[in-house]
Amino acid sequence: RLTGLYYATEEVLADTTALGALMTKGFSEEFGFKIDDSIMNGTGAGMFLGILNSGALVSVNKETGQAATSLVAENVIKMWSRMYARSRANAIWVINQDVEPAMFTMSIAVGTGGVPVYMPPGGLSKSPYGTLFSRPVIAIEQCQTLGTKGDIYLLDLSQYLMIDKGGIKSAKSIHVQFLTGQTAYRFIYRADGQPLWNSVLTPFNGSNTLSPFISLDTRS
Repeated sequence: RLTGLYYATEEVLADTTALGALMTKGFSEEFGFKIDDSIMNGTGAGMFLGILNSGALVSVNKETGQAATSLVAENVIKMWSRMYARSRANAIWVINQDVEPAMFTMSIAVGTGGVPVYMPPGGLSKSPYGTLFSRPVIAIEQCQTLGTKGDIYLLDLSQYLMIDKGGIKSAKSIHVQFLTGQTAYRFIYRADGQPLWNSVLTPFNGSNTLSPFISLDTRS
């Protein structure tokens, strides 16, 4: 349950024509941010069970000798290989914006040179693909900073279940702060969520566990 409160003086109400729309938009955006953060980072104790704390998360090991706060092509290749095959068509990459510079410098060694992984043929003067393995790359604030577990994910969010109770409910009262001449506005949103998977999957043939939720271990 999320609750938002706003107090508006009589003067503000008299002088403002668009307060209602601005207030509703502001609380909707803030509630959306909190819900997204719960989906990614929730502990499951009185809140969503987030992907980071789920038993269904596969976290790929860093490379031997990999530098701290880095991302290399081998990381994303191994993350892709651990994505449950049926989830690949729905999968997206989500990253912290701090990860973007490292993504642009990723390369795969070819002979004595290398081939860029996340850069269009025309170089930085062209628009980046914005995809890895044809799946979209989306920057969100709820991911951790570069080098920390949770800075980059490969996710099939159709395997995360979220329910709510009828959207955001709003109410107002002049009585709460009657003596100070303020009107109280209250917004309540009830929701809960958790991954549909309780644990990772061991394939019929093979020993590397699979999941629709993939992260990368801390690099430090």
